[in-house]
Amino acid sequence: MADNLSIRSMRATLSNAEAIHADAFGVLRSLCALANQNHDPHVQELVLRALDQREAFGTSSVILDGLVRRFGLFPYLAPEGLGLADSIAYEFHRPLGMDEQPLIFHRAQAEVYQSLMAGENVILSAPTSFGKSLIIDAMIASGKFRHIAIVVPTIALIDETRRRLAERFGRQYKIITHPSQTRTDRDLLVMTQERILDVKPLAPVEFFVIDEFYKLQPRQEDTERSLVLNQAFYRLYKTGAQFYLLGPNIDAISKLPTEIRHQFIKTDYKTVVCDMHKVDPKQDDLAELVALCKTLSDPTLIFCRSPQRARDVAQALLDGKVGTQREKLSNAVKWVGDAYHPQWLFGRALAQGIGLHHGQLPRTLGQYVVRAFNDGHVQFLVCTSTLIEGVNTKAKNVVVFDNQIARRKYDFFTYNNILGRSGRMFQHFIGHVYVFRTPPAEQLPLIDVPIFTQPDDTPDSLLLQIDAEDLGAHGTGKIADLIGQDDLDVSALRESRGVDPRALVRLAQAIRSNAREWWPLLHWNRMPSGNELKLVCQLIWDYLMPDKRMRAGVVSGPQLAFRIEGLRHQGSAVGLIRNAILGEDDPNDAVENTIEFLRYWANFNFPKYLLAVDRVQRSVFKKMNRATGNYEYFSGQIENWFLDPAIMALDEYGIPIQVGEKIQSLLNPQGNLDIALARLRTINLDVVSLSLFERELVKDAIAHL
Repeated sequence: MADNLSIRSMRATLSNAEAIHADAFGVLRSLCALANQNHDPHVQELVLRALDQREAFGTSSVILDGLVRRFGLFPYLAPEGLGLADSIAYEFHRPLGMDEQPLIFHRAQAEVYQSLMAGENVILSAPTSFGKSLIIDAMIASGKFRHIAIVVPTIALIDETRRRLAERFGRQYKIITHPSQTRTDRDLLVMTQERILDVKPLAPVEFFVIDEFYKLQPRQEDTERSLVLNQAFYRLYKTGAQFYLLGPNIDAISKLPTEIRHQFIKTDYKTVVCDMHKVDPKQDDLAELVALCKTLSDPTLIFCRSPQRARDVAQALLDGKVGTQREKLSNAVKWVGDAYHPQWLFGRALAQGIGLHHGQLPRTLGQYVVRAFNDGHVQFLVCTSTLIEGVNTKAKNVVVFDNQIARRKYDFFTYNNILGRSGRMFQHFIGHVYVFRTPPAEQLPLIDVPIFTQPDDTPDSLLLQIDAEDLGAHGTGKIADLIGQDDLDVSALRESRGVDPRALVRLAQAIRSNAREWWPLLHWNRMPSGNELKLVCQLIWDYLMPDKRMRAGVVSGPQLAFRIEGLRHQGSAVGLIRNAILGEDDPNDAVENTIEFLRYWANFNFPKYLLAVDRVQRSVFKKMNRATGNYEYFSGQIENWFLDPAIMALDEYGIPIQVGEKIQSLLNPQGNLDIALARLRTINLDVVSLSLFERELVKDAIAHL
């Protein structure tokens, strides 16, 4: 290993442009001497620091280029100045099919790419700055595959990935983000794990990607989605497609069955440097944060434990006169005030170049503020964990203000993931991280894939999704009683993903026992009466909720029915938000609590549980020769906030629901997203009354279709 004293000395020298300029050749000679000892990662770090000072080296920078080549950092080279041997090495790192949009890999990227091109399955664990997603683009550009599926953890990442791929491959492939869209002879499925499982049939798929694959390991805070991701991996694998799993640094992955041939690549190869700064607030941590931010001039992420904490931080920055007004954001600020409330903190902070990003924001505004941050219009982006799951940002600084996510302390893996947001290839060679709390112990996780390893604690809901020939003896025995029971069709158990199958059986038994009283209130179709809705919500709460804690403002079945009835009465999410604003003293609570309810309950969990109850009542009443209900229409209405599903989907493309309602008559998609997108491309915006900001959003959405 290179001498630690020499490393520290060289690091100090490379931070001083004047010292470099005074003896550029001598500095590089010392750096070459360190490099000749070995390829220690610390020496690569020094090369990156030298690149940050390239101008100070003047004509001696040709020596620096030699070091860049030696460490395989080819993207940082200018090809026109290379000799024959180096030019050959440079071109060797250019992936196939990327001539029109040049892309050069660094050494470690090229190794992964070559393994994939050789037909191997690859599981890649690498730092955030590695450029893992660029390998996806290169595999698409290779032309080897006609049908590719990319599974991402969040809807925000669907939009980011879709935009990137549309720019490069929109003319060669149809990019599909919803299961309702029509497949073609060349398509890219970009979906969350829930959506990919709703694609029927899933085949053909020739190559699939799972981004943030560490989420296959069930975690206490997100077990349900982890199990669904396991199902998605299993179903995609069963198509026979080649796969590429990518994610941040982990320790190892559990042993998979021998038939799942794969290469696990673990690398710490870095393309940016991270400088750590410990902040020890004496008394008031918010005051200390404000003082720190006043010293920062580059794009800065501030990580907070919760939406409320993020609001406290944003308000403190405003009170401390941090940030400056940005004319570029004025139309957005006005629109936020008109569409929601002029005193909503999101808009007031945005006016000062301060962005907020957390799970209680309207989706379009969350996407917009990230783009504004990356474009340099927002300097400070105050965020929660919603921004650390793969969303790309151009932050030079990261302030780790809290050491928790909600009420749990984060582990070293999550902490490492947050740190990886600092610095950005081609943007900032050196990122700076300011840590306000004691970091966790350095221990990276072992990732298990329970749908394949099937440990003793594998949930029954997951075992039910495994084909009989792939289910081990222990798993077969564990769910034998579920397969053999006659209270409920096994198909109803399998279709109700994310719901405890034993809870469903208990519900079926209860419905049968109380059929005389409940049947009149459970065999409704399309739209329920108030009493019918109350009973369904009570059954959801009593039988299907794993515990009785508060979720997104709901603590009981009757309250769930009341909130769902409120949405139905208003007839739109916009109306529900406006009604909440009228009834609340604090516009922040009114807007964000309502969005949280809509996102958690209306968008996802209520439809999921409602359809589970629907399957149970159908199975039970059919066995009893009674008329059955059908809840699918009402489920769809709630899930789409009583909007046309295609207009609702445009929210993910950057068009807010308020704007979608204005252009609905021009698009007239009648639930067909493909029609909505086709007509959006040719829409005449002169015939609809849109504000300047709304026009900006629609034009941006069209430009990235």
